[in-house]
Amino acid sequence: MIPEKAFAGLLQLDEKREVVAAEFETQPAERFLWVVRETTTLWPSLRCPERTCGCSGVVCHDHAEPRTWRHLDAFGKRTEILCALPRARCKDCRKVWTVTAPWQGKGKHFTRDFEAFSLTLMREMPVKRAGEILGEGDTRLWRMLMAHVRDAHASADFSDVVHVGVDAMNRRKGHNYLTVFADLEGRRVLFATEGKDHWTFEDFGRELGRHNGHPHAITRIAMDMSAAYRKGAAETLRNARVVYD
Repeated sequence: MIPEKAFAGLLQLDEKREVVAAEFETQPAERFLWVVRETTTLWPSLRCPERTCGCSGVVCHDHAEPRTWRHLDAFGKRTEILCALPRARCKDCRKVWTVTAPWQGKGKHFTRDFEAFSLTLMREMPVKRAGEILGEGDTRLWRMLMAHVRDAHASADFSDVVHVGVDAMNRRKGHNYLTVFADLEGRRVLFATEGKDHWTFEDFGRELGRHNGHPHAITRIAMDMSAAYRKGAAETLRNARVVYD
């Protein structure tokens, strides 16, 4: 098997794309570079994304500038994909758009497989340490991590949340606090907001509603005895029995 076909198999590419070159570079640093391009079978499979169109008559308009994505290391060496993404054009409405790469992660610099491995590391250690292991700056990793957090939070379902823990934490030196609400049964953070006043409970109540939950469904709440928290719980979580921790 020639290297290009082997690497195409590792990338799980279908007939719409192919690896046209597999190179090992030593300067400025050692890395594998896989050069990928689309095949002619891509175009019949596309439809116009314009909601009022949806035409299947799609052709190649041009290509974007070549760019790279960091992939999982191969044989212990940094591995990147190089591709000039095709830009498609609808024959009917003339809309032009860039075709998304099937390996694209949530961050524009990484593949999905690389992001999955990175997230596994970042779950177990500080982001900076994960960056040292991966050979990536923590700024890029933080940006990618936050993209995953935003998407996961947007799709979170709080309909089964009934037992909640509330606590304040100091963001930095001085009186700069966050109030954190956690699902005590699901062992997950539900919501965090600035401050530690009673209105943080109002914010939490609205957040529950955005995720199929309801403040009146909360039956137990663990929190400290601050006057602000007692007021917030009484006004917003009226059905909750309070356990002071």
